[in-house]
Amino acid sequence: MKKVLLISIAILIVLTACGKIKEAKKTMDAVKDVAKSGSDLVEAAQQLEDIEVEKVKLQEKDVKKFFKAIKSVEEKYPDIHFQVATMAAIEANMAGKDLKKIVTKEMDLSFEEYSKLSAVITYTTTVGAGYEMSMNIYNQMVESEETLKQTLAGVLSDEEKAELETQIAEVKKNIQEMEEEMKKEEFVILKDNYEIIKKVNEELDL
Repeated sequence: MKKVLLISIAILIVLTACGKIKEAKKTMDAVKDVAKSGSDLVEAAQQLEDIEVEKVKLQEKDVKKFFKAIKSVEEKYPDIHFQVATMAAIEANMAGKDLKKIVTKEMDLSFEEYSKLSAVITYTTTVGAGYEMSMNIYNQMVESEETLKQTLAGVLSDEEKAELETQIAEVKKNIQEMEEEMKKEEFVILKDNYEIIKKVNEELDL
């Protein structure tokens, strides 16, 4: 399932980027060729079979190594977007090149390391927007609870107090539910991985 999803995303990205019918056809032909040959695209996707990307903990040194390698190799092969391994496999095939050979020759990473880091980093950056949104919502709810409590301390009628107390109870419940979600392993790993990627991108000015 992961393999099909990743390949589908890669195809969609490339087709969207193409914009022209002839280029789109060329892309689809390249996908078919790579899939039939069982080479780079399939091998890159197979790296996901035995791992759960949402549970892989990234190390800053590995992320930095990955992005440095990507930045360097894209200067030599500007038509290939190496960050997403499956997309890079399609684009390399379209250019008559072998992604695995490029990675092995040009990067200080094995093809397996490259594929795994690509998958985890792609996953993390994709869902990272959702993580940031969740944190913003959580902070807003905490602020809202404090504001409501301050309002409750003011001069209010019994009816107004009852209404505010209901609102505070609801906000508090939502905060507690969200805090429970934030304690889960996947959320903690996503948070840490996302912060590492952001830090490295800032350091490397990407």
